[in-house]
Amino acid sequence: MKALILFLILSSMAFAEPARDKGISAYMLPKHVTDIEGGKWGFVMAYAPYLKSEKEPPVIQSAEELVEFVKKQDRDVQDNGLWIVVTNPAAYTDDEIALLENVKRTFPQNHLPLFVCRGSELPNGWKRY
Repeated sequence: MKALILFLILSSMAFAEPARDKGISAYMLPKHVTDIEGGKWGFVMAYAPYLKSEKEPPVIQSAEELVEFVKKQDRDVQDNGLWIVVTNPAAYTDDEIALLENVKRTFPQNHLPLFVCRGSELPNGWKRY
């Protein structure tokens, strides 16, 4: 009986749905917005105490860099995925839209959970890729 209970507990843990508060949150800032303050455009990672520390808050501009950032985190953080908040699609250039599409292709290829939601559709508009 104890073995069955342990099996059921472990099975439910293995199939747990990813949770945003245990994964990585990012915001995709359009270039024209960051140009105002002279900042760097791209994926801005939200601070979380369970993420590996960085010299400065990362702003990532490629799908490959995003995969690297996620893969250097602890396994449980990786399993909870990357959660990207975007703004109105009209705010992005064609290159920025192409970057997001590349991320949507790259994450599943690397077996990493990816969720994207438009800010105006939070908290229930998440799409899994």
